[in-house]
Amino acid sequence: MTSILLDCLAMKTLLFIFFLLKLNNAFALSLKNLEAGDVLLLSLNCFECRVIESETESLFSHSGVVLVDEQGNKRIAQSLGRLDHFSFAEFTKNMTPGTFVHVYRPRELKNISPFKRRNIEKTLYDVFLSKFKNAPFDSKYLWNNYTKNGVELLYCSEFIAKFLDHVLTEKTIPLPITYKKHFDYWFKYFQGDVPEGELGNSPVSFSRDPRFEFIGTL
Repeated sequence: MTSILLDCLAMKTLLFIFFLLKLNNAFALSLKNLEAGDVLLLSLNCFECRVIESETESLFSHSGVVLVDEQGNKRIAQSLGRLDHFSFAEFTKNMTPGTFVHVYRPRELKNISPFKRRNIEKTLYDVFLSKFKNAPFDSKYLWNNYTKNGVELLYCSEFIAKFLDHVLTEKTIPLPITYKKHFDYWFKYFQGDVPEGELGNSPVSFSRDPRFEFIGTL
């Protein structure tokens, strides 16, 4: 386990330098800059989170998506324990100290008219309430996983991808997920049944997806 942490620390140092350079061409955001559909990527402060970040060679172990509710309040929807929407402060309360939230915007939702923006806000919020709110969390990280009653279980980045697919014309293509880097950890986590090579995504997938554009940090 110590080697995992050391490996992750070295990788994080290099990636942090990279993102500092990248931020020179971006700008620091405030909450008022967020728009419905923006994807928020961050590092949560837990051991499993360090393993996820090391496995995916990224800074990110969690993700959320921006909603605008009926009162015009910006909320962050996330699948973590229970799928619901929260204030930004609640969403980031367990963030790794000294790290930032990275914001990625769907290119299709950039530079749209105020009228279309309001329609997108309403559509996303309605879809969230009708199809995703209170969905159970998928601790097995499987792309298509359902309860015996036919309710889909969703992990954080899977929820966001399937949620945004309701408004984006170019849909998500899940890719094979590997657990080879820390296979011993995952073998214990999955009790011997590691879903190596199964289709899915992870928080960092959004930062590597050409459908999304990095717009800044919070």
